[in-house]
Amino acid sequence: MYGVGLIENHLGRLELSPGIPLQPGLGGYPGPVRPAVFADLENRGVVDLVTADAVYRNLGEGKFERKDAIAPRSKALTAADFNHDGRLDIAAVNDDGTLHVFENQTATHNNWLRIAIGGVKNLKLAPGATVEVKTGASYQKKIYQGVPLLFGLAGYKEVDTVRITWPNGLIQNEPKQPILTALNFKEAQRLSGSCPMIFAWNGKRFEFVTDVLGVAPLGASSGDGQYFPVAHQEYVQIPGESLVERAGAYEIRITEELREVSYLDQVQLIALDHPSGTEIFTNEKFKSPPFPDFRLYGAARRIYPARARDSAGHDVLARLLKRDRTYPDSFRRDYNGVAEPHRLDLDFGSVARDGRAVLILNGWVDWADGSTFLRAAQESKSGLVFPYLQVKNAQGEWQTVIDDMGIPAGKPKIIAVDLTGKWLSSSREVRIVTNLCVYWDEIFLADSAKAPDARLTPVDAVSADLHFRGFSKPTIDPARQQPEAFDYQSWMPVSMWNPTPGMYTRYGDVRPLLQAVDDRFVIMGSGDEIRLLFPARNLPAIKPGWTRDFLLLVDGWAKDGDYNTAFSQAVEPLPFHAMTSYPYPSSQKFPDDEAHRKYLERYNTRPALRLVRPLVAAAAGNGK
Repeated sequence: MYGVGLIENHLGRLELSPGIPLQPGLGGYPGPVRPAVFADLENRGVVDLVTADAVYRNLGEGKFERKDAIAPRSKALTAADFNHDGRLDIAAVNDDGTLHVFENQTATHNNWLRIAIGGVKNLKLAPGATVEVKTGASYQKKIYQGVPLLFGLAGYKEVDTVRITWPNGLIQNEPKQPILTALNFKEAQRLSGSCPMIFAWNGKRFEFVTDVLGVAPLGASSGDGQYFPVAHQEYVQIPGESLVERAGAYEIRITEELREVSYLDQVQLIALDHPSGTEIFTNEKFKSPPFPDFRLYGAARRIYPARARDSAGHDVLARLLKRDRTYPDSFRRDYNGVAEPHRLDLDFGSVARDGRAVLILNGWVDWADGSTFLRAAQESKSGLVFPYLQVKNAQGEWQTVIDDMGIPAGKPKIIAVDLTGKWLSSSREVRIVTNLCVYWDEIFLADSAKAPDARLTPVDAVSADLHFRGFSKPTIDPARQQPEAFDYQSWMPVSMWNPTPGMYTRYGDVRPLLQAVDDRFVIMGSGDEIRLLFPARNLPAIKPGWTRDFLLLVDGWAKDGDYNTAFSQAVEPLPFHAMTSYPYPSSQKFPDDEAHRKYLERYNTRPALRLVRPLVAAAAGNGK
């Protein structure tokens, strides 16, 4: 006969519980280990212990009463409501490999609730999700493994809250649920991780400009067992009318709205002065190495395509002639940012005969996270395909001339693709192919690739204050065919997730950390904000016939909470500019000189906030 013992955890000290009567043979646990499973056999809201030779009824206070045997020769046990009658049954695999199911016929008047969940952004079966149920003073928590969970509710007549914590860390509350029923919860539409958001004072309100550091998704899985190499610098374009002087300064606010950690090393405003008749564009985009160098392109006129067709041959020209949030979007896609392979064919007629031209594209990407890249790589050799660009050769055949043309690094942005030297014939037709959810809003050619006439004047902040703000109200398109938008004026104090555990930058003055690229960052978590003031008096007068726009230079990284992102569940290890990759090899480490040790001691002193109150605490409070 084999022994049974329950080892209790007393704040990290493990002790054999006296609550289970010991059977002969326990001693030093001789013989093979036999199976055991916890199961609430009477729907009392407490679990009993089922072993290979007995059922131990939970009497509370760590005491158990031994009952009849279930399957003495079993080598594996599991509990589930196999016949859907609201009571847990037991399945056992015997030593000879035969399967036996023991139907629970316990007479009980206790209530119950069965819960199934389905992922949307997460995996459909959501393995590893946690499901919590709070009823008055009672609290239960179970791990979901793709099979419906049964919760015993004792005599409670209503469930206060069902809380689902999805594998990506997002929390979904479902309050006031009925009893004696089977519920199936689908993952609600949520934002999880993207990038810090930029808001600028436009003279009337703080206007959402775009997100930043989409070029630097730290530790993002590329789906092939590797991680994306990332840049660390981005120049964000801000139109002059979107940034208006107030009290002698330009004010910009950088917020952390989503479930991620941001590491900001430098933030600098740059006045971009140029002739009024010329539009200026940068070379910013997300793409694989080599990363694009910073440079400017100018467009004295816009050359729109004469024809534009999608994969099905539909005429989509009208959707590309202005920024109006209408896109060639007839391709099939899923919620996770994966689309069927699709193309966009553009014909610019007979322009740019000298072969010098730059393709200017405004659009956005419903970005697939690391888990989606991993899944796509497992399902297909090609995985997710970043947009590549083709032109027609002398034989009239499509030929790829740019393997990775890049994508907008997040919310609506403009990218430039230099086509100088890429044309293979007199044709000025262009084809863009991908299976990512890329939505193009406006596309045109600039017929010059030379550096434009422009003057750049950098300005450092005179004030940079880090503090907790909360969250701007998001607008989410149910079909995910429009980018998320954030209303700074509508404020929410909490999120539906808790910030990543770890140490963050203490609140207060952080201006010394943002003056130079030196691996001394402002580390921001969910709900944090930096308020930046840039002096207007340091800028030169605007030349006659010229106008002023702005660039915001941001150096750093952002790391989301996706489980397939490297070190997604911790602030550390900290990145640094000399690292060759992230995760970086053991031969590399964050700078350990006196300056960086002082930086860590002085600034990185704030533990992660707890924004979502634990249900177990609420249950304990109600029980007092």
